[in-house]
Amino acid sequence: MKKIIPIFILLFFGSCERYALPISDLTLSGKYKLTLLDVTSVDQNITPDSLYRTGSVYINRNLPKPFDSLVINRFYIHLDYSTLRMNLLGVTPFGSDVWEFGNSPNFIYYRVLNNNTYNHGYLQFDYENQTGSKTLTFHIEEDGIESLQLQSTGSWARGKFGEKQVLTFVWTRVGP
Repeated sequence: MKKIIPIFILLFFGSCERYALPISDLTLSGKYKLTLLDVTSVDQNITPDSLYRTGSVYINRNLPKPFDSLVINRFYIHLDYSTLRMNLLGVTPFGSDVWEFGNSPNFIYYRVLNNNTYNHGYLQFDYENQTGSKTLTFHIEEDGIESLQLQSTGSWARGKFGEKQVLTFVWTRVGP
């Protein structure tokens, strides 16, 4: 009994090392609906933080289209292995989705940057809209089986100067 107690103490105190659990691989695929938008002021705090839920409309004319006017629960994106489609306009009689951005021949190809075992990384894509080419970068905060959470790297609500805002998009998967 006297020999077992020191061995137990040695094992108990010697095995207290903390391990960081790895993050699972990214699944970025499927059709997602915007279900929540959190707007946080990170610079100057001129305006209060806002939370937009179902039916709310977020308008910021300084952001590129289609992100300048978002209706929560009515804005969709679709991700597959390498392309992104945005702003679902409707469905054809044959059941195919019609997208405002990302249709052939103007595909939007996305890149995942700085992804490793412990960090989901960043989702970045370029696309053309009415005012020219735009590059958007989002931090992938969470990539669940049926959800996706992206956080913008920041925008200035009143142009290049003034208050900086960070937008956190919570998406719910609604289809393949």
